[in-house]
Amino acid sequence: MTQADPTMHEHEWRASENWPPLSRMDIIGIAVAVLGTATLILIAVISAGGEHGHYSPATVARTLIATGVLLINMAHIVGIFFFESVDYHGPFQRFFARLSLYATIVAVVISLGIGLL
Repeated sequence: MTQADPTMHEHEWRASENWPPLSRMDIIGIAVAVLGTATLILIAVISAGGEHGHYSPATVARTLIATGVLLINMAHIVGIFFFESVDYHGPFQRFFARLSLYATIVAVVISLGIGLL
C-alpha cells in the first residue's frame, strides 16, 4: 500500500517528482494553449505564404493575434506552474487556467473570421 502525497489534492496528477501536481483544468488549459497557439501561427503563416512582399491587413492582423496569444499563453502556462508549485488554489490560479482555455479558442475563431471579411 502506498502512502498518499500530502501535497497532492484530489483530482490532481503529477508527471514526476520534479513537476508540481496539475489539476484537470490546468492540463486542459495548457493543452488548448499549446495547440491553439500552434493553430494561430499556422493560420498566420498560411495567410502570409500566398502574398509576396506586401501583406494584406488580414495577414497583419492574423500575425499580431498569433504573436499576442503566444506571449499571453506563455505567461499563463508559467503562472499555472508557479501557482501549483506553491500549492496556491485561489481565484488567480483558476483565472489563469480558464483565460488560456477560453481566450485561445476565441482568438482562433477571430483569426479565421478575419479571412471571411
